[in-house]
Amino acid sequence: MPLVKPPSSILIIMLLCIATCGCVNDSNSESDNLVTIWAYDSSAEVAEKAVEIYKRNHPDCPYEFEVVSLGQEDMVEKIKIYLTIGSIDTLPNIFYDEDYNFMEYISYHQEYFVDLTPHISADDYYQYKLINVIYDDKVYAIPYDCGTGTLFYRVDLIEKAGYSEADMTELTWDEYIHIGQKVKSATGVDLLVIIPEGDMEGRLLYQSAGTWFFDEEGNANIANNPGFVSAITTLKRVFDSDIVYKASSWDDMISCIGNEKIVSLVGGSWWAPIISSFEDQSGLWRVAEMPKMTGSDSYSSYSNLGGGNWFIINKENQNFATEFAVEMFGNNIELANYAAEKYYVIPVNKKLVEGLTDSGTEFFGGQKVVTFMSETNQHIKPVKYGLHTYEITYTVGGYVGDYVNGYLSLDAAIAKMQTAAEQVVSSS
Repeated sequence: MPLVKPPSSILIIMLLCIATCGCVNDSNSESDNLVTIWAYDSSAEVAEKAVEIYKRNHPDCPYEFEVVSLGQEDMVEKIKIYLTIGSIDTLPNIFYDEDYNFMEYISYHQEYFVDLTPHISADDYYQYKLINVIYDDKVYAIPYDCGTGTLFYRVDLIEKAGYSEADMTELTWDEYIHIGQKVKSATGVDLLVIIPEGDMEGRLLYQSAGTWFFDEEGNANIANNPGFVSAITTLKRVFDSDIVYKASSWDDMISCIGNEKIVSLVGGSWWAPIISSFEDQSGLWRVAEMPKMTGSDSYSSYSNLGGGNWFIINKENQNFATEFAVEMFGNNIELANYAAEKYYVIPVNKKLVEGLTDSGTEFFGGQKVVTFMSETNQHIKPVKYGLHTYEITYTVGGYVGDYVNGYLSLDAAIAKMQTAAEQVVSSS
């Protein structure tokens, strides 16, 4: 799930799965028995698999499914437009989207979403996910997956500088930087890739410190916030160490993996299928905890970047759509194993986590990556994302970029970030 804006989708691929499935029927009319699901990237493939499993388990029901795979930006834009104009019939019955967009959907359009409170047991989910699907004490989405903060690295390249897998665990950022300098000296390859303007690494660091752009009341929370100071000063130390491949675009960020221009990257678990698509590098990559910031005992090596949830629209066939979504995305272990094994989509339902199987991944040298990410997820600090994450993150990202490149002082960067956050709050 890329969190730097990718190029706009040119084509919308319609993936039509016609199924006759077992369930309670909301309508006897052939024209009224369609359930539409919108999703993007691996979530669209997971939705197709969910339909396949459901129709196998329920062979006698007259509902049909249409799974529509869209570009992420395209889908989010359509949903926001249709919600704003009240065009509910144009919306899907079910859709998947990131944690960051939850509040913008629900706080403005609560009446258009199904209240899932009766279907969600709080004890089954990690707190950092559950708090971001609740509004007015009601649950409005099925918590689904976590974008586990992960350090991905090339073991063959670190070995050329005399390091081993054991040296890459439980690192601080300063230790990580030191390793990067040694490895670049030995290989000429940069340690990691960053696009500061996307603020992906920043978001990972903020949550690892237990903080966010806004506090739980929705107020700007950047000035006088030690977590933000630690995060952006950490990033500056990385840049000042001359070990960063500065990507010019999302495509460049991906191609630098295939072109072997980086030793490692720090990102969400959704990087795993992207990295493993470069099959000629099989066996060369490993995973570890993301580095931890120094400066406070409360800082951790655990974070989330881009996990998401399944939403159900309050429209025709909502009862069946809810039944289907809760059964498949909320509770089906076969689907959870499929998503984890093929796409490294790690569930946040503790019962599903307990049922995951993991025999190791050849691409990652036999490491049990799914198990590693599942265990990592248990330690993520809960922060309330609130409104306008993307609106503020691209503004903040620009100031972070100006700071790490020496165009702004630390105080000036923090002040501009705080002002930008306050303006976002006042305009909402």
